Amino acid sequence: MPYKVDIAENGRIACDMVTIGRYDLVLMDIHMPVMDGYTTTATIREWEMKQGIPPTPILALTAYAYPEDKRRIKAVGCNGVLAKPIKKAVLLEAILTHTGWSTP
Repeated sequence: MPYKVDIAENGRIACDMVTIGRYDLVLMDIHMPVMDGYTTTATIREWEMKQGIPPTPILALTAYAYPEDKRRIKAVGCNGVLAKPIKKAVLLEAILTHTGWSTP
């Protein structure tokens, strides 16, 4: 299965990209310029609800993975949290878990 990857320079652009195109998964950096990952995720979730479409899996990427950070991240609608630095095997497992894809 070929994979297509898009990169957003900031949270505002990420919101625009999600509302224009359909994604199987979003990797959301929590600390981004313009709009942080918390606000970006909440905005995407609100848009999905208004559109009546199923939520896109969103995995938060953060260097701050303390329990209180994880609670806040999940509260805004992220499906999972990956602590930086992220190991390739952990990232692949999370992607497969949240998309239902099989190993390439």
